[in-house]
Amino acid sequence: MNILIVEPSKTFRNAIEKIFKPYSTNIFISSSGTDGIDIYNSVIIDMICVSFYLDDMDGIDFVSSIRKLKFGETIQIIMLTSKKDHECAVKSLQSGVTEIFQKSNLNDLEKFLQKFAEHARQQSHIKGHILLIDKDEEQANEIRSFFKDTHLQFVYFRSAEEASVIAKAAEFDLVITEILLEGSMTGIALIREIREINETMYRVPILVISTTLNVSQKIALLRAGANDYIQKPLILEELSARMKNLLQNKTLFDTVEHQKLMLQKLASRDQLTGLYNRHHLYGIADKAIQESYRYKYPFSVLFIDLDRFKMINDAHGHSVGDIVLQAVAALLLKTFRGVDTPVRLGGEEFLVLLPHCEGKNAVSRAETLLSRIRALRPHGLAITASVGISQTPRHIEIGSKELFAAADEAVYKAKSLGRDRVVFKEIGTPCSQAGI
Repeated sequence: MNILIVEPSKTFRNAIEKIFKPYSTNIFISSSGTDGIDIYNSVIIDMICVSFYLDDMDGIDFVSSIRKLKFGETIQIIMLTSKKDHECAVKSLQSGVTEIFQKSNLNDLEKFLQKFAEHARQQSHIKGHILLIDKDEEQANEIRSFFKDTHLQFVYFRSAEEASVIAKAAEFDLVITEILLEGSMTGIALIREIREINETMYRVPILVISTTLNVSQKIALLRAGANDYIQKPLILEELSARMKNLLQNKTLFDTVEHQKLMLQKLASRDQLTGLYNRHHLYGIADKAIQESYRYKYPFSVLFIDLDRFKMINDAHGHSVGDIVLQAVAALLLKTFRGVDTPVRLGGEEFLVLLPHCEGKNAVSRAETLLSRIRALRPHGLAITASVGISQTPRHIEIGSKELFAAADEAVYKAKSLGRDRVVFKEIGTPCSQAGI
C-alpha cells in the first residue's frame, strides 16, 4: 500500500510515518499541499494522511483538489487536526475527508490502521460464486475484468429468465442484477423468484444496479428481497466494497449456521457411537408413529440389550466395552438404512424404529441381526444380545410410550428365557418367542 503523508511539521511527519510504516509498501512525504498534489499525480497512491493546516494552502482545499483528480473520488483520505470544534469536522467531511483524528491522540490513528489492515486482509481472501445479470454486456465485462485477479467467479446472463433457471440448479454466494433486463422479466421479479427457490437462496445477498432509483423504488427493492443497491454510472471501487461487505456478511452467517447445525448434531447424536441419542428419539418417535396411523402402514420397534455387558466392562475395562458398543453401533448402521432409525438409548441398550415394517418381518430382521452380532467378535470377544419387538396395533392408536414399554417387556422376557434370542410382544397379549 502506497501512503502519502502531507504534514508541515517535521516532528509530526516522523511520528505519523512511524505509525504507517508497518502497514505500507512505500511512504511518500510532503510538507506542502502543492508538492503533495504533484506526488499524487506521479505515483499511484492508496491512502492520504493530511494535516488540517498546511504552509501553502488549507488542508480542506487540498482534499477538494485531490477529489477532482484521477481516482481521487475513491481514495481514502485521513485528516489530522488539533482543532476539536464541530465546524471543523463538518467542513472536513464535506470536502471529502473520510476519517478525522486528533493530533493529540495518535493512538486512535494506530488503532484505525490496525482494523483497516485486518479488514483489507479478510476481504482479499474472500471467495464466492457470483450470479451477474446485466443487459449491458460492456459493463458486465468491465466488472468481471476488475475482479479477474481475485477469488471471485462470475456466471453472466443478459436476461432474468436465463438467470432464474441457473439459480434453481446451482448455489451462489451473491447475486448482482440490473432492474431493466433483456426479456419480459424485470430484476425485481427475478429477486422475488430467487427468494422463493429454497432456504439457501433465500439467504443469498442480492445487490441491485440501476440508473435511477427514487424512494418508492428503493423501498420496493428492499421489500422484494434486495440487500443493497448501487446507482449508475458505476464506480467499480464502490461496487467492490459493497460486494465484499455482502460476501463477508454471508460468510459470517454461513459460519454461524454451520456451528448451529454442529450443535444440533451434537445434541442429537451419541458421542461414542455416532447413533442418534435418547433426546433425538423422543423428539421424533411420536410423530413417526402418528404418520404410520395416518397413512395406514405398519410400524415396529426393536429393543436391543447386549447380554452380560457389565461382565465385559469388569473383566476387560471400559475402553474395551466402548469398542464393543462401537462395533454394535456400526453393525446397526450397516444393517438398518433408509427410513429405519437406530438409536443408542444409553449403556448397552439400543433401539431401532422400523416404519413400513410389520411384526413378522421385524422378527426375521432381528434374528438376522443376532446372528451378525454373534459373528462380530469385537476385540476377540464373543458377544450376544437379547431383542424385544413390538408393533403398533391396528385396532387402537398408541404413542411411543406404550410401544417402547411393550418392546422393553419383551427384552426382559428374552433375558429370562436365557438371553441371545428374540421375543415379540403384541400390545394387549402375552410375549411370544421368535414368532407371532
